[in-house]
Order: sequence, then C-alpha cells, then structure tokens
Amino acid sequence: MMAPTLVVRESTEQAADASSMPIVVIRASGRLDASTVSILEHALVRALHTAAKVVILDLSEVTYISSSGLRVLLTSRRQLRDRRGELILCALSQNVRDVFDMVGFTALFGIADSIDQARQIAAGYSSE
Repeated sequence: MMAPTLVVRESTEQAADASSMPIVVIRASGRLDASTVSILEHALVRALHTAAKVVILDLSEVTYISSSGLRVLLTSRRQLRDRRGELILCALSQNVRDVFDMVGFTALFGIADSIDQARQIAAGYSSE
C-alpha cells in the first residue's frame, strides 16, 4: 500500500496592476489529511512571511480533504484577514467542493472557479 501523498508547488506572481503587491499562488495535489497537512501548512506559513496580502490556493488536484486540512485553511484565512489580506481558494475538485458544502465552508471562503478568476479577485485585494 502506498503512503498518502500531497504535493505542493509555490510561486509568487505580480498582480495585473504592476504597482500592487505580489500574490502567492500555491497549487496542491493529492490527499490533504492528518498525515500530509503539515506540507500545506508549511507552504502557507511561508506565504504569510512574504509581503503578499493575498494567497491563492489551487485545490483542483486535491482528491480528499479531512478536518485537519479544513483547520489549516481556516487558520490561514484568519491570519491573512488579521493583516487585511485574503486566502482565495480556486478550482475545487468535486470531492473537496462536496466537503466544503457539507460543513458550510463555501460561505466562509472566497472561492473562484479557475485560477484566472482567482487572479482577478486577488488584483482587487492587492490594490487596496
């Protein structure tokens, strides 16, 4: 049996308005559960230590999310909001979307259908 895995790729982008602050984009793929959540948590902590006000988290390739995964998203959202920033989730896989709907997270988070839509939303935050 293969161990569950989560792969996280991080990048920093400039918003459409070149004078605005950078945006951190994190792309996760795999299972987000108790055994892998620290991988995403470390990436989000690194993002919080940048000048970026907005973090985009692409969940299109996340096949499963547990309560520990939900907790780290909620914590990161709160930390970003404390500094007048935002965590924008995008391209949720159907499994993840179903969990978000079930626990009411769909109403808590800014959720974009695509990475491009998330970038448009982020441009508004970063220019404030």
